[in-house]
Amino acid sequence: MRHLPKPGIAGLVRFLRKYRAGLVISGAVCVISLGLYVALYLVPHPSPALRFLTDIELRTLDTRFQLRGPRRPGPEVVIVAIDQKSQDVLGRWPFPRTYFAQTLDVLREAGARVVSFDVNFPQPDQNSALQALRKVRAQYEKVGGGRSAFNAELRALEAEADNDAKFAEALSRFDNVILGYFFLPKEEVQAQDQERLKEFLNYLSFQAYPQIINPQYAYKFEGKPYAGLSPNLPRFAEYAKNFGYFNVLADPDGVVRREPAILRFGENFYPSLDVASILAYMNRPLEEVSVFFNRNGLERINIGSIVLPTDPQGFVQIDFHGRAGTFPTYSLSDVVQRKIPPGAFKDHLVLIGPTATGIADMAVTPLQTEAFPGVEVHANFIANVLENRFIRRGPRENLVDLGFILLFGLAAGILLTVVPPARATAVLVVLLGLFLWLSYYLFATQRVWIAVFLPTATLTVNYAGIISYRFFFEERERKRVHGAFAQYVAPSVIKQLLDRPELMRLGGEERELTAMFSDIRNFTGISEGMTPAALVDLLNGLLSEMTEVIFAHWGTLDKYIGDSIMAFWGSPYPQADHAERACQAALEMLRTLKTARARWQAEGRPELNIGIGINTGPMLVGNMGSKRRFNFTVMGDNVNLASRLEGLNKTFGTRLIVSESTYHLVQDKILGRELDWIRVKGKVRPVRIYELLDASEDAKNVRDLVGRFHKGLEAYRSAQWETALERFGDILRDYPEDGPTRTFLQRCWEYHEEPPTSEWDGVYVMLQK
Repeated sequence: MRHLPKPGIAGLVRFLRKYRAGLVISGAVCVISLGLYVALYLVPHPSPALRFLTDIELRTLDTRFQLRGPRRPGPEVVIVAIDQKSQDVLGRWPFPRTYFAQTLDVLREAGARVVSFDVNFPQPDQNSALQALRKVRAQYEKVGGGRSAFNAELRALEAEADNDAKFAEALSRFDNVILGYFFLPKEEVQAQDQERLKEFLNYLSFQAYPQIINPQYAYKFEGKPYAGLSPNLPRFAEYAKNFGYFNVLADPDGVVRREPAILRFGENFYPSLDVASILAYMNRPLEEVSVFFNRNGLERINIGSIVLPTDPQGFVQIDFHGRAGTFPTYSLSDVVQRKIPPGAFKDHLVLIGPTATGIADMAVTPLQTEAFPGVEVHANFIANVLENRFIRRGPRENLVDLGFILLFGLAAGILLTVVPPARATAVLVVLLGLFLWLSYYLFATQRVWIAVFLPTATLTVNYAGIISYRFFFEERERKRVHGAFAQYVAPSVIKQLLDRPELMRLGGEERELTAMFSDIRNFTGISEGMTPAALVDLLNGLLSEMTEVIFAHWGTLDKYIGDSIMAFWGSPYPQADHAERACQAALEMLRTLKTARARWQAEGRPELNIGIGINTGPMLVGNMGSKRRFNFTVMGDNVNLASRLEGLNKTFGTRLIVSESTYHLVQDKILGRELDWIRVKGKVRPVRIYELLDASEDAKNVRDLVGRFHKGLEAYRSAQWETALERFGDILRDYPEDGPTRTFLQRCWEYHEEPPTSEWDGVYVMLQK
């Protein structure tokens, strides 16, 4: 790109100086974004004041879930729902424990591999019949009837009414039952039966994670602290395969997107209901689970070959399969009544939990903003582990995020700084589109979660800051450029200069350019026969038409000098073909003049003629003058030579003379003939000069004239005066209006009569400027 810095230190310095404002803006935006990212994601405890930024990022994750839509879960997990139908059939919640006992027996007979309860049993069953029987028996024994047959009958009736005993017996008949419990924060802990709690903790202590790797760093665990728990009755705990907490924790915005796979209680770390269920389903002991800590805290949890990608707080992101009802679900009442299809639970992991409104622990998920049962949150997590499919969000993703922030902060900032504003908007749209597509693609196909909000905010703020600066501050520069150059160059050139205003700085520099001088022939004689008003109107008309031609060929108008025009090419906007542009402009000026002369003749005005001189070479160009007033002009010997060449048109009877340096650059594209080898006044080194010819109208005759003139010039250069006279005479008979032929014919007569005294080198010395 032409905006990028040229190789070398000097080019880099010029680039930095030119775009320093945009670079400062992009650098500041990048530093701020990096600081925010570190504060949000790389420090242990982000500031609550920045929580809204985290909430926005979480919303982008929800959007990716919604765009991806649901996906079918594996066949391993089935739900038995304590739903509204169950309440209608079995009665008000809580149900008698006999229904759970019947459910366990049905599931065992149906071949379920594991049954996990997303239900807690901390209190005895509220059975009014049992309570009445116990009260009667207590009173009867009080009056001395403890050993009677009636008392035995009462005990038998109690056993029949003891729903907890029936549930415990059902638990004893099923080897793979996982009981759930939940931890309580300090503010929710109430007075508990300490004896029963102690007894449950005795069971629970054997179900803590046994393999803690690098335990010396365990104190850095950032999980939520708990002060109590809701235990299961010891008579149930005795027969359970394992236990697991079923705490479902929402993000600060109230949406459940992750689940804790580990929590700390006292000095031990405990598995969740889901992890315990997975171990039972995979028939693996708790000893095969390894909890890894490092100097930064919790690193990961390994379940055999499966790695749970936890964050420092023990959370694992859940890849939700869909809305509520995505997993196969059967009503508890249907199970109790054995209204289930064959094979519905064979070798499955069955979760039993509430789904009815009012009794279920409802949640909001990325795919469902209304009530989503907690038991389905557990089902999604278990399915993720069994499928070994997780939402990845860790150090690797952090590096990707930082890379995009640097890309959108610095690299994109440089790009937005150097391209025009319209293209900058296109760059913004394209980059945002590509990035958003990539973030969605990685999530939908690779389950990789990269941050969206901060990188897009970095790019957008970068764009807004840079474009605002360019709009409010560079507009002043644009007006300055336009005001300085409107009188010198065409609007198309000004447009280019507005993109590179540094080209018009005060001062000059040497460049190879092409200069042109144009002058009206015999203007003084013509002006004597005209009124001042008519003369001004005629002159303004001619200068206007000639200036438009110069502008059309991207020339720079230096100044008007009376009836003369001074122009140049190659600056302020660089042009590799400046010589060709100048020559084409000169030829078009002559064609325009021809058309104007016909119009002036019809109007009764005097006919004007012009002579043009062009030279190419090193010149000093720039804004010359003071800071208050300056002109953009060129200076130097090569500028003076262009002026001298214009004057030579009078000598040779021509209209367009160029120097050798100019002709060599255009000879393959424009027809010309060598005129002479001259030494102008004040110069020692001779210069070859050429006349440019317009072959557009009569190409055949023009080429014939050029060829014959060249032969005459060869005889002249060889001092063969008679041969030269003969050749130039023949040319003049066929082309009586050719000025150079007349000039050389006269010069050959003079040399024939009085040959040069010194050794002849073919150089003609001009005695006049």
